[in-house]
Amino acid sequence: MTEATATTPSRRALSGRSPETVERLLDAGLVVLREKGYDQLTIREVCRRAELTHATAYGYFSAKQHLVAEAYRRRIEQWCRQPITGETPLERLSAIFADLGALMAAEPELSTAASAAVLSRDPDVEQIRNRIGRAMVERLRAAAGQDCSEVVLNALNIAVSGAMIHAGMNYYTYDEMAEQLTTVAALLLANN
Repeated sequence: MTEATATTPSRRALSGRSPETVERLLDAGLVVLREKGYDQLTIREVCRRAELTHATAYGYFSAKQHLVAEAYRRRIEQWCRQPITGETPLERLSAIFADLGALMAAEPELSTAASAAVLSRDPDVEQIRNRIGRAMVERLRAAAGQDCSEVVLNALNIAVSGAMIHAGMNYYTYDEMAEQLTTVAALLLANN
């Protein structure tokens, strides 16, 4: 979840667009996602639910992957705005992992769909993926503290990415994901 060195320009920036239309599309997309799942999610159905035309929707989102990635980015950035609690780096990391697990468990359909959507090669999704990656790294850096080495920070970032994919594939629950990440963090911080 790190920013690529070269990025393709986005075709559809949401800034400067009607926030109401963006919200209608995202809200309708989440409803369809919850009811039908990612595989059955279509822009056509999202448009029907949002009472908007295809032309309008495609002016905002290039594909369902773009829509899901944007909804997920908003959830991650919401998580990043939560205060970080704990006295030690391990306590702070454990707290943010627990919060992340709760966030992901609250909307399992979005969490699972996001695992597939953010891997899209669509330039619009790439922009969002990079924003998510930067937000995640900054959250980990804030929790781990200034003394955390870049090597450990990078390993934590990779662990979070892998753990989220595993939980999305139902290898374990999001609560278990948080516990696993705390164990990994303890090992990494002990060798920092």
